[in-house]
Amino acid sequence: MKQIITIIAFLIGSITYGQECVKQVEPDFGANPVEGKTNISLYAEPFKQKNYDEAITYWWAAQKSAPKYKPVLYSHGVYMYKKALKKEKDPAKKAAYADTITMIFDLWAENFGDCYEIQVKKGAHLVTNKQKTHYEEAYNLLNKGLEQFPVNKIKATWINKTMLASYLMVKNGKAECDVLLNQYEKLSKICDEQIKNYEGNEKKKNSFIKSQAYLDQLVAPCASCDKLEELFKPKVEADPENMELIKKAVKMLDSRKCNSSDFYIELASKIHKAEPTAESAISIGNYWYSNKDYKKAKAYYEEGLTLTQDEAEKAKLYERLAGIELSRGSYKSAASYARKMSDKCKANAIIARAIAMSAPSCGNNKIEVSFVYCLAIDYANKAKGCVSSSTVQAWKNRLAGKADLFLNEYKVGQKVTVKCWGESTTVRSID
Repeated sequence: MKQIITIIAFLIGSITYGQECVKQVEPDFGANPVEGKTNISLYAEPFKQKNYDEAITYWWAAQKSAPKYKPVLYSHGVYMYKKALKKEKDPAKKAAYADTITMIFDLWAENFGDCYEIQVKKGAHLVTNKQKTHYEEAYNLLNKGLEQFPVNKIKATWINKTMLASYLMVKNGKAECDVLLNQYEKLSKICDEQIKNYEGNEKKKNSFIKSQAYLDQLVAPCASCDKLEELFKPKVEADPENMELIKKAVKMLDSRKCNSSDFYIELASKIHKAEPTAESAISIGNYWYSNKDYKKAKAYYEEGLTLTQDEAEKAKLYERLAGIELSRGSYKSAASYARKMSDKCKANAIIARAIAMSAPSCGNNKIEVSFVYCLAIDYANKAKGCVSSSTVQAWKNRLAGKADLFLNEYKVGQKVTVKCWGESTTVRSID
């Protein structure tokens, strides 16, 4: 009896594989509590020891005698059968395990209500293990579940599975491209929010960064510039005053860098005329930037700065302005804008590029040019990965050799001033 109590305590307090939908304070051991407790303990002991093959043999008796014990009973059942499915090599047995997992989800819903946790997890299972026959059911379950799921508890893998189900719906002719595009927009927002939420947790943050890359990959067949215009043009022509539709079109076109067409500038200008904001100014600036009219692009980006107090929008505008100045050969101006950016990695990368690009006109001789590249390398080191190693190596290849430095009375490690930038650097050599 002591062992039974110990195992039950473990189940009540143990970590579960997912959030419980029903917060059940007391366990329910069924119509025959003695039988229920016994069967729960028989599966729980090997489960606790990670002996899942043995635990599975007792799990069904536990479910039959105490079906409303706690939701953890079902999350454990799903977990064990997923382990078995992963190990199994025989296709027929794998299919049987997949069917069993589906059955356990159904029993979970039958006993504790069809809540969003069950919907999302079942949907993810179906699109992974019964993809050919159940992608439509998976699509419906995942969308229904994620609508209710607290955003801060959504996992990256569920985002991937939801996008995959949507992709399969379009691929198999069950939905149009706008379904995939809408899904992309919705799931990208969740990724953005979770990346911010996990700012201090690199592992989880990176999982959502990877999810965003996966979304970008799956949306591609529906998100070429031609496809997007083909999708949005008829809708805008049918409802030309629908600003929400126009904003959505511009945002999607912008996200795919489809911002150089007449259709794009027509929509962006309409938004800016009706509701001028930093975002609308950026959209028009993007059009002129894509068409290499940097003067007009700069004017709209600078207008955007006057229309916002949002630091994130300002940072984006400073980055765009720095990029324009680099393109125009105004390297000090580019560095000036970069220094106002909040992302110091990107900022130092831009400053490094600006300094390196200025080298031919900044130094009067080979030694002075070498010092300019030394300063660029200083900023590249501060950028911590935002400048590629190949770029840094290319700059190192332009440094003066020790012999040339010696002949000009300089030595490696010496501090010198780069006159045209008014900053000091440490002398480096190519050898």
